[in-house]
Amino acid sequence: MIMQALLTVRNLTKRFGAFTALDNLNMSLYPGEIYGLLGPNGAGKTTLLSTLFGLLLPDSGEIHLQDRRIEPGRPETARGLDGFVDTPSFFPHLSAIDNMRISARHRNHQLSENDILAQLERVGLKHAATRKVGGFSTGMKKRLGIARALMFPQTLLILDEPTSGLDPNGVREMRQLILDLKKEGISVLLSSHILTEVEQIADRVGIIDHGRMVREDRLQALTTTPNTYWFTVDAPTIAISILATNDHLAIDRQEGNDIQIRLSPRISPGEVNQLLMQNGVLVQGIRPEKSHLEDIFFRIIGVH
Repeated sequence: MIMQALLTVRNLTKRFGAFTALDNLNMSLYPGEIYGLLGPNGAGKTTLLSTLFGLLLPDSGEIHLQDRRIEPGRPETARGLDGFVDTPSFFPHLSAIDNMRISARHRNHQLSENDILAQLERVGLKHAATRKVGGFSTGMKKRLGIARALMFPQTLLILDEPTSGLDPNGVREMRQLILDLKKEGISVLLSSHILTEVEQIADRVGIIDHGRMVREDRLQALTTTPNTYWFTVDAPTIAISILATNDHLAIDRQEGNDIQIRLSPRISPGEVNQLLMQNGVLVQGIRPEKSHLEDIFFRIIGVH
């Protein structure tokens, strides 16, 4: 059964004069996943997010949220989508709790003070509920932006650089919050320059460059080297001598008891395991060769 996408972007194009910020961009985000949106500065990430929120009108293309086409000027078509681009805006002279009250009132929601405090506690801001937002750091404003979005039922949360301005403990707490949102069934579109953070939590990744989607795939597929595995054995010298006679594999390198092997489509890791075991070599572990997301990212956008 093919899962229907929660968010679909089709042939999205946005120009600013002679400059093309988005060039027939396509992407798909599925229910319950964390999607990492990556790209160098100027790639079009902010333009894409602003278009998803209806802040910019595309020159052509379509955006669909579930079975509805998102149309600028009609906020009801984007129901269930919330979050922020860059740093969320608030009334700086008002407290966090008063800003939350105003946001709820603006959307015709009646929330009790306890409801608001619960959301502030969820993002680690309950202690600052009565402080004026003008004195908040960038990281605190981003936490408040998430709390504001979570006051209302959401299916998709868009977060632009949510960990910027946070200390290491704040980064860890934000990571856990995003994972908790996923457990609750909320999909997250996460735009970030911190590739190590994306690598820890993303299910799928989209890499854009010069306004085009140049690669979109599951993180596991993106970072796994096809047909290449590490075998941990008790007798690596004997294992290499056995494997060297097989035309369907190639030994790339050895690191202690670990041997990296490239397999042809004609042989499986299980068959290699069986071959070694039959010749008295104990295979203690098999794992696919993986690359870091940072290496993949720079290779795809052509930076060496």
